[in-house]
Amino acid sequence: MNYNELKIRILGLFEPTQELESLKIRKLLATEKTVKLTDKAVEMALLRYWRQGLLSRTRRAGRFQYVLTERGLARKEWLLKNG
Repeated sequence: MNYNELKIRILGLFEPTQELESLKIRKLLATEKTVKLTDKAVEMALLRYWRQGLLSRTRRAGRFQYVLTERGLARKEWLLKNG
């Protein structure tokens, strides 16, 4: 998997203003047959994208809920166009 491939796959799951729980993100990625990712790999990627400002998050019922930020939307569009 190249450097931005996982970022494209994760950011591509989000629609503007859509909120996804971390477990739901892992399940959606698990349905893709191309590359198997561990839960830890997905959690670390979500943490990185949150730190980069691409995703915002809130904790509810012990799980993080993620939302694509404006910066994340711009990055997603750029990656899809240039990646």
